[in-house]
Amino acid sequence: MAELPTTLPADKTPNVYSGTRLVTYLLAVGASTIIPATTLTNAAAVAANATTMTISAPSNVDLPSGTVLTFGTTQVTTTAAATVTNAGTAVAIQAAPAAVPINTTATYTNLLEVPIAEESNPTLADQEETINVHGRITPIRVVNGKDMTATIRTLGGIDDPVVKRLITRGMSISPNNRERVIWVYPDGFALLATVNIGAPTRQAAAGNSQRVQVSANLSGGLFWANLNDPTPTWQAVNGN
Repeated sequence: MAELPTTLPADKTPNVYSGTRLVTYLLAVGASTIIPATTLTNAAAVAANATTMTISAPSNVDLPSGTVLTFGTTQVTTTAAATVTNAGTAVAIQAAPAAVPINTTATYTNLLEVPIAEESNPTLADQEETINVHGRITPIRVVNGKDMTATIRTLGGIDDPVVKRLITRGMSISPNNRERVIWVYPDGFALLATVNIGAPTRQAAAGNSQRVQVSANLSGGLFWANLNDPTPTWQAVNGN
């Protein structure tokens, strides 16, 4: 239309991101690096009920005890920590539920995504000193830095290795209930925290899907990162 201005105003509306794209990962407490998806190969045939298997990797990969690996359709669980090399390393496992043919592969990463996370909501709060001003409680300074609590609720069951890990941690007492959790938001914000996993709450009722819910309360380091930076780095939340 001729009467419309030809020059359009700039639109400065910020992007809006879908909250359903928030991803929650578990990371081994003792991990020093994030290991991206790596292909592991069964270097020798494994018989059913075997308690060791030889695994090789393109480069050295540290496998913690309790790591669940899926070779084909067979899940095996390591019972001791091991460093897998290109030449092949003997790894102790729980009795294999089925035979695993030679050269069968599995994908390993130490980032374990919480499946079907219906809720995952880390909440930061200031530990503040307060005074009473004209009858109103007023914070005057941050004393002990930031605290964090979170709720993780998933529709996954105990047959999923990640949910089983959360349940196992939640059923344990300190220090065996510690876990490292990473939250990655769709806008590029990431949070890394060492937490204590609380006792799992199971929710089930007629006409509804079963759910497992745990609390995650800060018990160690807390860090954040902006994944949009050219070189993202973890920054200590309580460092300054």
